[in-house]
Amino acid sequence: MMLHHTMTQYHVNCGLKVFGEKGEAAALAELQQLHVHDVIEPMQAHELSEEENADALQYQMFLKQKQTGIIKVRGCADGQKQN
Repeated sequence: MMLHHTMTQYHVNCGLKVFGEKGEAAALAELQQLHVHDVIEPMQAHELSEEENADALQYQMFLKQKQTGIIKVRGCADGQKQN
């Protein structure tokens, strides 16, 4: 039971349902931070060529509630295509 509560993280879709507006604000802050530091450049999928779309890395976000009540968002790029 303890492991379930300490190791629970949610994919962004499920996390937004669970945490509501707090989760949405945390996810938006994470994406804004990535944009400000020029880590990613938002693009529309229909603007990419087929080759660019196939080479694009997927970015996955996970939400977790810390013991202090803060919602933490972590993101990672799926680098499997780079191998």
